Amino acid sequence: MTDASTDAASTLEITAQPVLETAPAAIQASVPNFVGDLRDAYVDRGKSVVLLTGNTHDLFYSQKTGSFVDLGFALYHYLGNAFTVLRLDISTGLGGYHEDDLKELQQVINKSDAATIYDNQKVGDIQKRMAETRHSPLPALVYMHEVLQAVKRARLDIKSNKPVKPVCTIVRFAGSLFPAGDFDKLSEIDRQRLVTFLNLIESQWFKDSGHLLVLLADTRSEVNSRVLAQPSLQSVELALPDKEQRLSYVTGFTSTKGSNIKFEPSLDAFVADSAGLTLTALKDLLEKAHRTESAISRKEVLAEINRVMQADLGDIISIKWPEHSPKDIVGYVKTGEIIRSIFRRCEKKDTAVPAFLVSGPNGVGKTFQLEAYASESGRIVIELTGLRGMYFGQTDGFFEKLRLRLKTYGNVLIFIDEAHTQMGSVHKSDTHETEKRLAGNIIKMMGDPALFGKVLWALGTSRPDELDPDIKSRAPVQIPIFDMEGDERKQYVAELFARVGITLAGEELDKTMELTDNYSSRDYSFLVKEVKGSGNDSVLATLDNWQASSSILRQRKMQTLIAAQHCSYPALLPANIKEMAKTGALDDEVVRMKAILLH
Repeated sequence: MTDASTDAASTLEITAQPVLETAPAAIQASVPNFVGDLRDAYVDRGKSVVLLTGNTHDLFYSQKTGSFVDLGFALYHYLGNAFTVLRLDISTGLGGYHEDDLKELQQVINKSDAATIYDNQKVGDIQKRMAETRHSPLPALVYMHEVLQAVKRARLDIKSNKPVKPVCTIVRFAGSLFPAGDFDKLSEIDRQRLVTFLNLIESQWFKDSGHLLVLLADTRSEVNSRVLAQPSLQSVELALPDKEQRLSYVTGFTSTKGSNIKFEPSLDAFVADSAGLTLTALKDLLEKAHRTESAISRKEVLAEINRVMQADLGDIISIKWPEHSPKDIVGYVKTGEIIRSIFRRCEKKDTAVPAFLVSGPNGVGKTFQLEAYASESGRIVIELTGLRGMYFGQTDGFFEKLRLRLKTYGNVLIFIDEAHTQMGSVHKSDTHETEKRLAGNIIKMMGDPALFGKVLWALGTSRPDELDPDIKSRAPVQIPIFDMEGDERKQYVAELFARVGITLAGEELDKTMELTDNYSSRDYSFLVKEVKGSGNDSVLATLDNWQASSSILRQRKMQTLIAAQHCSYPALLPANIKEMAKTGALDDEVVRMKAILLH
């Protein structure tokens, strides 16, 4: 730490005390973690640039006001004793948080201007000059440079009767000022801003000045890599509110409002279910409940989580709390035992697998079964869909934001249905760069030991042979799900109808099985709906007028054989396929079926 930053450092240590004597009893809030992280970066590591990412658009407790404020004002309140705090962004230019600060800064600059003129240019009337930078980010950066130089000169004036505080500039939406991308591919104005900023933070006078730059961005990946590579920069990720913080905010809100807000089923459940929500989102839910005097339901919480997630991450992601359980699964006893054992293994990090593959023909019920066992194990389900629709450069930021949420959630199942169509290959030359980055990010996250047990990936697919080998290698457990056969199939159909009040037995059941020998589980579900919709509860009468499509029978046969090839548990194989696998005929039959379907 330089001598110039000693005063600011000592003040920071006082400001960042963890005990809040002035906090309202109803809130019991604490100083946000980022305050201590900032102090460590500036004081202990001598960093002059700190990048804050993650939960940067939320509310944070301010010890100064005893209330929750946005990040910019929270920084101002916690850093104001040590620094003169300015703010800068691409829209409003350079400015301050309070007029008194600017007046004090003006007095400092007036003395500096009187003593020395920097590059024949006086800093002048700061409020006027700052106003001129509105919607002009490059002039704003240049003028910030001049202000910092002037304050540094004033801080070096040993004749000054009053110590001069260094300047902390909070740069909002840093990714818009210094966007990611190769230098030669940036626009001319982007290059000018980047070079101007790099010249500032790389200069020795700035490093020795005691000044601090705090950059705010949603993710590291949106900020230019040349900025991130600076040795004077340290990144700090702001976490989403944990359970204790959410409870603190909710109890403080209800106490302050003086209203009897109801939670269904309970306050504890609401706090647990709202994992991943910001305090801003919680405030919206609580305000609505307060104004309408209605209880906050679990359904509302889930809807809010998905709304916030999709606004931040796009509509390719959704959270589910499955309402069905293994009790709702008819048949598939052996398959169920294996899937349940996988979830149990993942309760311990040392026995957990990062991912598992579930394959089988279309309509066999892969998704339904996975969600049921995830629900039984207490895991929430995050479903990823439409991944190939992501734009180039978006993938890194998406996974950075996803990881931020995973830190807050409990145990999670990330499910990708029809994974072979969702993810490209990192090896094929004709794969688009976006798809390669997508697959690379997924492979990296699957292989992260820190997430073992906490995050379990499930890849559902009817064509596991088309999955990238590197992705499949991260899924050491491969479970096929086949159409049921024989007595198990007959019991399945009878039970399916019994659950809707229709008795199917004897000759009628035998005849039904004969007419539906090629039906999938999905087809049987549609048949139940047709029977109920007909109003006569006669299965055979319905089959006289309706039948499931047979257009993909060959495709389903091939999908069944390929699922058998991707099987970690031979006991699950049907008898005829098990025999084919022993003789080597299975691989030959797959090749033959593929050839038929190509013509």
